[in-house]
Amino acid sequence: MTIIGIYEALNGKAESFFEWAQAHPKYGLLFAAVLLAVWLLGLLFRWKWACRWQFWGKLWLFDDCNPEAHRRIQIVLVGVALVACLTMFFVI
Repeated sequence: MTIIGIYEALNGKAESFFEWAQAHPKYGLLFAAVLLAVWLLGLLFRWKWACRWQFWGKLWLFDDCNPEAHRRIQIVLVGVALVACLTMFFVI
């Protein structure tokens, strides 16, 4: 198999995947729920990449909180978003 053959095979697979994704947009919610679940696990296990508070001043109300309070607020927000994604996937 040549490079061109490999490229055409990969291109065909990617094209069929995106056609399937357009036909079934509901599974995008499941993908978002998986990403949110990984983020929630990172917050629960206190992984550094997940616990960074970088909203660039958009949540100024919580700027005076300590890092543990930031983590708990993020856990609540990510948990609500995860429940919302799963509810939309299974109900709608």
